[in-house]
Amino acid sequence: MITTPIQIRFSDCDMLQHVNNAIYLQYFETARINFFNIELPNWNWTKNGIILLKNVVEYKVPLYLTDICQVEIECSHIGTKSFTLTYKIQVKKGKNVITKTIGESILVCYDFTKEETINLPTELKNALLKHKT
Repeated sequence: MITTPIQIRFSDCDMLQHVNNAIYLQYFETARINFFNIELPNWNWTKNGIILLKNVVEYKVPLYLTDICQVEIECSHIGTKSFTLTYKIQVKKGKNVITKTIGESILVCYDFTKEETINLPTELKNALLKHKT
């Protein structure tokens, strides 16, 4: 699991200081980019890229402007050409950790130079296996 801290911005929130539902996908993306930067810092994304096939978000408890949150990211599925990343947006309140939102993304490996799907490169698969649930 890799954890990414998230700074909630004023512009992320509606007039009730709830984080807008569309912003959660940005938080997932931030965690996903951090995940890949940590695990594959010198990766050639043009040759061994990924495309996003599907996002799922389940809102459990609202996030607020004053929350200090983080996103935990893991891999729940590894296929031949695709994989699934899961997310938990969590807030610490004293000694308690509250899961505010969960989600997942299905991603497909893609060669942008050839414009076709590809099998999971070994290095990517190994990185995902380190965080498999």
